[in-house]
Amino acid sequence: MKVQILVSKWCPVCPQAEAVWKQAAEKVPMELQVLDVADREGREIVSNLRIKTVPAIVVDGALKTVGAQPLGEVLKMLGVQ
Repeated sequence: MKVQILVSKWCPVCPQAEAVWKQAAEKVPMELQVLDVADREGREIVSNLRIKTVPAIVVDGALKTVGAQPLGEVLKMLGVQ
């Protein structure tokens, strides 16, 4: 599973989302990438998926959610009960 977190330097919520997803990556096998929307790769994903807000979570190429969720909710989203 490939998880990409799209963030921005000006986003006050992004560090919280990044921390939660890093915790989830310790419990669930995944390839985790944190991409700034100001960088080329981040801009391409934002454009292709028409993402309007950050943090945005992309799982296996599909937009899964936006915003920051608690760890329990993230694990449920990943199929861990």
